[in-house]
Amino acid sequence: MLARAARRKLRRDAFASPDLKFSGQLTLPWLCPAQMRWAASVGTITHDVARKPKLPTSPRHESTRSLATAADLQPTQFAPYPPPQVPQSSLNGFSPPWAPSVPHSDLARLTPWDPSKPLVIHDSLSTATPCGPVRYGIGGDPIELHQNLHACVRVGRLDRAMAIVQRLTDMYSPSAPEVVDAHNVFLKAKLEAALQNPLADSMADIEEWYRTRMVQKALEPNAQTFITLLRASLTLQEPGLQEESIRKYLAQARDCGPDVLDEVNGSPEYTDTEWETLIKAQPDLFEEPPTVEETQEIQMSTPAGRASLIRHGLLPDPALALKSVSQKGLGLDTIKQALNQFEQGEGVPYPHEMPGSPEEKDKAWAYMRQIRLESDSTKAAVDRWKAEDTKLKEMGIHGVLQSKPIQALMWNWYSALLPVLEKEIQMTKDVMSAPSANNASDHRHIYGPYLEQCSAEKLAALTISKVITSCARGGPRDDATSLKISVLSVGIGRDIENEINLSVEQRTGKFVRSQRNRTRKDLLKRLRKITKAKALLASQSSGPVVEAPSDAMTQAEFPLHIKTKIGAIALEKLLQAATITVTAEDPKTGKQLFSTQPAFHHHTGFHQGKRIGWISPHHEIMTKLRGESVHGIAMVKLPMLIEPKPWTAFDEGGYYTMREFAVRTKVGDNAQTAYAHSAITHGDMEKVLAGLDVLGKVPWVINSDVYRVAAEAWNRGEGVGKLVPEKFSLTRPSEPAADASPAERKQWLKDMKEYENAMGGFHSQRCFQNFQLEVARAFIHEKNIYFPHSVDFRGRAYPVPPLLNHIGADLSRGLLKFGNGKELGAVGLQWLKIHLANLYGFDKASLRDREKFAMTNLNEIYDSATNPLGGRRWWTKAEDPWQCLACCIELKNALDSPDPTRYVSNLPIHQDGTCNGLQHYAALGGDQAGASQVNLEPADKPQDIYSGVAELVQEMIAKDAADGNAMAQFMNGKVTRKVVKRTVMTNVYGVTFMGAKLQVFDELRDMFPNFQGTEGVPQLTRVAMYIVTKIFKALGKIFNGAQEIQYWLGECGDRITTSISPEQIKKIRDLTAGKAPTYDPKYKTPKKMTSGKVASMNKALGAYKTSIIWTTPLKMPVVQPYRKDSLQTIKTSLQSISVTRRSSTGVVDRRKQLQAFPPNFIHSLDATHMLLSALKCNEMGLDFAAVHDSFWTHAADIPNLNIILRDAFVRMHSEDIMGRLGAEFKARYAGSMYCAHIIGSSKVAMEITAWRRSYREKRGLKLQGRFGAAPVEEITLEAERQELLNSENEEDRQKGQEMVTPTSIWLAAKDPLSMSSFRLALLGDTQQQSSSKLESLKEKVLGAEAEAMRSEDDASVTLSGPAEEKEESSKRAKKGKSASTRSAAVSRIQVWLPLTFPPVPKKGDWDVKRLRESKYFFS
Repeated sequence: MLARAARRKLRRDAFASPDLKFSGQLTLPWLCPAQMRWAASVGTITHDVARKPKLPTSPRHESTRSLATAADLQPTQFAPYPPPQVPQSSLNGFSPPWAPSVPHSDLARLTPWDPSKPLVIHDSLSTATPCGPVRYGIGGDPIELHQNLHACVRVGRLDRAMAIVQRLTDMYSPSAPEVVDAHNVFLKAKLEAALQNPLADSMADIEEWYRTRMVQKALEPNAQTFITLLRASLTLQEPGLQEESIRKYLAQARDCGPDVLDEVNGSPEYTDTEWETLIKAQPDLFEEPPTVEETQEIQMSTPAGRASLIRHGLLPDPALALKSVSQKGLGLDTIKQALNQFEQGEGVPYPHEMPGSPEEKDKAWAYMRQIRLESDSTKAAVDRWKAEDTKLKEMGIHGVLQSKPIQALMWNWYSALLPVLEKEIQMTKDVMSAPSANNASDHRHIYGPYLEQCSAEKLAALTISKVITSCARGGPRDDATSLKISVLSVGIGRDIENEINLSVEQRTGKFVRSQRNRTRKDLLKRLRKITKAKALLASQSSGPVVEAPSDAMTQAEFPLHIKTKIGAIALEKLLQAATITVTAEDPKTGKQLFSTQPAFHHHTGFHQGKRIGWISPHHEIMTKLRGESVHGIAMVKLPMLIEPKPWTAFDEGGYYTMREFAVRTKVGDNAQTAYAHSAITHGDMEKVLAGLDVLGKVPWVINSDVYRVAAEAWNRGEGVGKLVPEKFSLTRPSEPAADASPAERKQWLKDMKEYENAMGGFHSQRCFQNFQLEVARAFIHEKNIYFPHSVDFRGRAYPVPPLLNHIGADLSRGLLKFGNGKELGAVGLQWLKIHLANLYGFDKASLRDREKFAMTNLNEIYDSATNPLGGRRWWTKAEDPWQCLACCIELKNALDSPDPTRYVSNLPIHQDGTCNGLQHYAALGGDQAGASQVNLEPADKPQDIYSGVAELVQEMIAKDAADGNAMAQFMNGKVTRKVVKRTVMTNVYGVTFMGAKLQVFDELRDMFPNFQGTEGVPQLTRVAMYIVTKIFKALGKIFNGAQEIQYWLGECGDRITTSISPEQIKKIRDLTAGKAPTYDPKYKTPKKMTSGKVASMNKALGAYKTSIIWTTPLKMPVVQPYRKDSLQTIKTSLQSISVTRRSSTGVVDRRKQLQAFPPNFIHSLDATHMLLSALKCNEMGLDFAAVHDSFWTHAADIPNLNIILRDAFVRMHSEDIMGRLGAEFKARYAGSMYCAHIIGSSKVAMEITAWRRSYREKRGLKLQGRFGAAPVEEITLEAERQELLNSENEEDRQKGQEMVTPTSIWLAAKDPLSMSSFRLALLGDTQQQSSSKLESLKEKVLGAEAEAMRSEDDASVTLSGPAEEKEESSKRAKKGKSASTRSAAVSRIQVWLPLTFPPVPKKGDWDVKRLRESKYFFS
């Protein structure tokens, strides 16, 4: 009650004066160390009974339970550990799982952090990994062996698991933690097998393995080893030997250190009975532990703990316990065209007899239905398919395609596919159970342990659903109906992998362990007799450094070739089993003819010059997908019925039972996953996770008024408001006559390609809109729905449900509105009118003029709201028609109400940034001119960057037209804001010149649909290229400050992506010293390696593998994932499939890294701004949603939202973001070297060339070439010089000072201007005219670096003056502009330099605080 009253007061305060609301300025301090969100409350523990010296005997396995059950966890009547005092409610004194979380007051704050201590995860980038031969499916690299071991253990094939452990033992060094992990996995599997089927020698068998395979092999056990041995002692050991065995293994754990012993004692692996016995066995360390019943009461004594038990099905839900109602399941003769979970009276019963308010009952009912919705989506989908088929059979309809909906066809295919897959799985089991020489080459040995984990039912359902949903989305070919077999195979395999890893047993087991872990850690602190001194967690001189992720980290994943093979098998069986019955009329007799045909066709064809396998569905199937209901065919993640589970870990949050990741990563990108895991564990990403919780808990509803209009238009087949019509109004190009000229036939082929592309695009769009409307219909009666969110690798937030969400296109946004409503008030009514003008496209006028626009068009607004399809359809002419329609309806309802200011509005009102990326660039650079163009500077009217660029472009075109340029004359006076908008908007985010040309070309095609080429203007593509050149030039004039920052970012990225790590440098020194190449120290290096292996390992030493990594202001690490992927050819029974194999240790794709770095960096800043704003809105009681740089709230709250947005932006940019980035780079890449390119005619380059010639002469080496390449021997020389310089011996230091290397020559010259860096186009630059601009920026950025070098180094070296060097560099640049590509390449030389970075560009004098006075910053 109090909480609800407080929230109501907070919402009322939203109407108060902004001056009162924000009298204390928003501050953004840094996040505090992570705090546990889940904590058990344990009372004071006292004991009157003295401890007995004899160790109590733990019962043997027959009387223990390996997992907690509902009986284990029921509260005892008289628990000595009372739960914390909570308000009593209808739920027996504890908060339900749907209770709103209390926002932390510091979440919307930032404090400075030390960039010299970044999170660093060391990974072995320089060495290869061993790879063993494959025999009977066992072999490959270490990661694959770990994955195979995990799969074998899951299906109980311990004989194979034993062989894999032996392979891993032979592959790893004894000190490697991975080999101990493998033995632990096997020991634990033996223990679980013994608990299921105990034998007299089970304990002896486990101890024998530990003694002979680990101790005698010098493998150092860890905590998990002792946990398994102690569990075996507690459950398998004879009572007379149990006490001695426990004490023995506890003593060994104590010898390994206090941390190991703490982990052993606090492990959640023990049952409560086992743990009680274990703690009692250590009377010198711990007080008497609570009884088993008391411990279980503690585990569920907190509201969070008990809610979690209910959520995971380990306690009965109190709402269900009040009234026992049998679950009917589907329970209907027919299925309505909606998900049955959402129909009133079906599925989960409403808890009418539950005590509490109607609101509490609604939430409880929504929670129970959400759990059911997530429980088994695969089975639910199959049930719906079956029900559709049953309904048709009862109506007497059998098999005819035209009469069957797609769901009934899917059931027919499922029924035919199921026995085929069952047979395949059984054959796989038979082969694996009887390996022999006859079946040694059978591929079932390879994928068998993985396929065996999946039931034939799930495999069949997943295969059919994946294929049909892929058909609906379309393929990459011109006809957009054929699907790549490689993509389908991997996709099916990935779905199967996810289904297996998301099993109920695994989710429950993981939860029980986490519940025990929290409780036992707290209990151990209270029971401990002696407080041991703990070492410091981290050195104050360096940031948290985490070792490389273990090879076993991804053990639950399937290898890529396994996913591909399983997917291909499923596809092959589907091709054999899936058929359709089509009908046709005999033209002679008029009779109906029936024919059974394959539903899918396998064929090969060419795509982008490569021969590829395809699957094409029957054309009748595609017709059904375009025009029929598609409910139930896709097993996708849907909106939720209750607030999402708060994010507490990398994979804990969002849905209640389905696994989701807080950070989305590319497949194979283990680096970003490792960084995100570590950052979340350290508490660094607390604010990011809290921001996701805020976005996810905003309630939404389906806008039923808009849905009804959309459904009516859809059923009519009309293309209204960007709906794709049922019949596409495209005319197929007529084939030219047989005697047509080659030019005519070539043009026809081009027209046909455009036609097929357009048809394919229409098909995909219509199918997707079909899905969206079906989801909207399923949720139309829900009082509230929710969208769990996750972030991409840059920190940008996205809703998880893929089909219908507010981040989608106009139709999707128009179908949604806020679940909560707020009275408009006078200000809100004004903003509702302004919002309508914005949606219509009248968004660059003043706010007053926009409001007038709505009132001027009031008749049109009323006509649109009352008769949207039968009236004048004014709303369809808007830029965002469906959102405009929603706003028309809302405004009409408000104006028709007795008091419009008291009207309760649910419509989200948008506040959009003006080219938000450029806003960040202007703030970073302190750029006065740029700030004025993007509304950071106060003004009476909004500044429109798009119109400004269009005017500049038009001026340049007019000048060219006067000079007789034909294309300029063609476009003179025709360049509008719309022509330039997309290019200006995306230029800051890294659009290429050719990409921009396509954007402008699309606009020109709309402007000139009947264009006919002339001599001066032969093609629109040439006109588009001309226009883009002018757009880029105009942007370059406006944003000089942004270009300087872009150049600095590009320079830093260039050096990082051509660098080698300290580890690589060490390996190169070993190579030049004559040492044989070795694997990573954790692997055993064989005594003999093939020459090819040695050559490949040596080649990898100098490869560029360093990715660009930085930390956002919210302390989220960003790892750019762009690396050069390799192709892997996998032989399957269907065909050989080539798939892309990604690795986080592969060679970086330098071009992509550099091209993406500036826009990704800006994306990480706008993501920070959004999340900070979301957190503050939550703190102030505002509902908040966002689409990147478009922020939404209620109309009444827009004034407060505007203050929040401005303050968050000001606080963020008041910090030295660029300086912090430079300091982070310096710390993160310390000790690395990069390969710099020096202008060949510069003085320092000539000195280096002379040294190389002399060096080769002294060693009697052949003199050839221009000495431009930097051999790896020079890295060794420089490393030796640095070692001498850093020596404590005076003579060594003197030798180091006298030693000369190419690196020392360059460092003595202090001439960064002599560099010639690889560059991509800057903001507003084209490749044709960028040289002069680049040279100007180079003098600024690298000239500052030269000054910094001279000021830091007091060495007396004779140098040419700065002006002389600048002049020489400028001359070289001018000379290079006219040189050919080949001559430019040979005019540069390479040199290895320490990885340092130029000083950050100086900030301009524009003060970001002026933004507070700009009313058009977001509007």
